Amino acid sequence: MEFKEVVKQIEKSEENVDKVLKAGRLERHEKTPMSEEMLIHILNYAVGTLAMVMGFAALYMIIYFMGN
Repeated sequence: MEFKEVVKQIEKSEENVDKVLKAGRLERHEKTPMSEEMLIHILNYAVGTLAMVMGFAALYMIIYFMGN
């Protein structure tokens, strides 16, 4: 394939996407980056889960070594 053919195929696919969206009465929306608040919630959830797992592991180790 030549470069010009590839460019034509890309242009045709863009036109087809617009036709499909128009038929479905949809619009293109630009992707927005994740908000800081959402990132903070996700990181807090991950840190909380990690803290609980490590806390249970520490408790298990304490009970295990006290039994020896």
